[in-house]
Amino acid sequence: MLTIALEHIEMYAYHGFYPEETVMGNWFIVDVAVSFEEHQPVTHLYETVNYEGLFHIVQQVMTRPRPLLEEVVQDMSLAMHEKYAMIRKSIVTLRKLHPPLGGQVQHSMVTLEKQY
Repeated sequence: MLTIALEHIEMYAYHGFYPEETVMGNWFIVDVAVSFEEHQPVTHLYETVNYEGLFHIVQQVMTRPRPLLEEVVQDMSLAMHEKYAMIRKSIVTLRKLHPPLGGQVQHSMVTLEKQY
């Protein structure tokens, strides 16, 4: 299995269950990793998953506000697999920095691991 990953993608977005979260927004950190079977040495970009393509998927999904972080990671995972059908496993982690919980919390986190 060959794994391609992007770690610690920082983006400002408007995801959240409460109305004020969709107005004020927040900083998020995204990690994505995808794995696929390598049947030969990879010597061309079309034989692998382009991490620039993964970044654009993350960027696009993050621009669409969702009430639940679970929806965001599901959307990312689905979009990555649709673009790169060779993916057999994906792990998407989304952290919301300093969520508005009334106390000091570094981040909330949702991780989705899927096998295809």
